[in-house]
Amino acid sequence: MCDAGAVTVYRIRFEGPAALAIRVATALADADGVELTSSEQPSILDDHTVELNLSVDATQDAVAAAVAAINDELPDGASIALVNR
Repeated sequence: MCDAGAVTVYRIRFEGPAALAIRVATALADADGVELTSSEQPSILDDHTVELNLSVDATQDAVAAAVAAINDELPDGASIALVNR
């Protein structure tokens, strides 16, 4: 048996183009060691930007790796970040 670390609930916020919101949620759900547990409806921030709040169960390392990998693929002006746990 291997101790992979404590699994905790993390909140993640995406801000960017509405067309990317589903792809970001899917990428997060498909990330190794991350289980997407909930997602709010996207909130419109302006004509080009939405905010999407998600919750995941994961170890800190797994969620940090997933967020970093997704962030690397985002266009300028879009962001994804851990909000809190």
